[in-house]
Amino acid sequence: MAFFPIYHYRLHNNPNDRYFGDQLDFFDPWHDLNTSPTTVLVVPNTFRWINEPQGSGHAQTVDKHSNKTAKAPNFEKFRVQLNIAGFNPESIKTKVENGKVIVEAKQEERQPDGDYNIRELRKSYPLPDHADVNHLVSYVTPSKVLVIEVPIHNPEVERRRDEAKKRTQNLAQFGQHRDSLFDYSSFLHGSDFQSRIVDKGDNQKQLEMSIEMKNYKPDEIKVSVKNNELMVKGEHRHADGNNFERSFFFKSITLPPGTQVEQLKSQLTDHGQIKIEAPYIEQKEPTKSVEQQQQEAPKPVEQQQK
Repeated sequence: MAFFPIYHYRLHNNPNDRYFGDQLDFFDPWHDLNTSPTTVLVVPNTFRWINEPQGSGHAQTVDKHSNKTAKAPNFEKFRVQLNIAGFNPESIKTKVENGKVIVEAKQEERQPDGDYNIRELRKSYPLPDHADVNHLVSYVTPSKVLVIEVPIHNPEVERRRDEAKKRTQNLAQFGQHRDSLFDYSSFLHGSDFQSRIVDKGDNQKQLEMSIEMKNYKPDEIKVSVKNNELMVKGEHRHADGNNFERSFFFKSITLPPGTQVEQLKSQLTDHGQIKIEAPYIEQKEPTKSVEQQQQEAPKPVEQQQK
């Protein structure tokens, strides 16, 4: 068993960062630009949709206090990244045929003297099981990278999650006072992560998680965290000179309130399993709704004098 690095990203970042480098991993096209446009303050002019989202690609919940749509506590998706430098984004098409994502592009350059140059591209990528092709999205980033994403809905995981919501005995491990806005049942049973809270004694608790990554080599695995969102990525890549293409999947999960994210540690076992742990601190009192906070807030002086 060897320690495995966890990459931490900034809590507050320039909105443009999400379109460059590894910050792009945390950009959720179904949520960030579709159901909650206010989360993106600036969209570069060179960002271009190929296939825009038609609706939510994974389960979402509504914050009853703010009436805003919130992301589900966990989700999984398949992604392709392809360097399309030299092609006009308007010439690129993405579609699904026979269980594969197909990328096609054609660029023509004609000169006044009759000379011309034509470049064509066609790539295909097999989709994993349970891919929701009805919610495929694709876009081109300012750095001329074509990104294709498809959400994955595993019916077995969803069945476990639905059954867990009918039971409450497992929730006691999170303490007596729990955040009413966090879906603890989905956290425990709604993903491929195996999660639990372990009592370490002396009033110390620890969050322990594990996930299988047998089909990937250590250098093809990356564990990242931003805010309270943990992401494990398995990647296959191919590079040829300045050109590159990558296909990979994300398994992402929102960590429960009380998780000490700054102290997250991970290990990779000899059997291809990622183990993650962090101290967990219980809430000492119930969370208060927005309405309760407003009722308890001191009234303005002019109202008190009336």
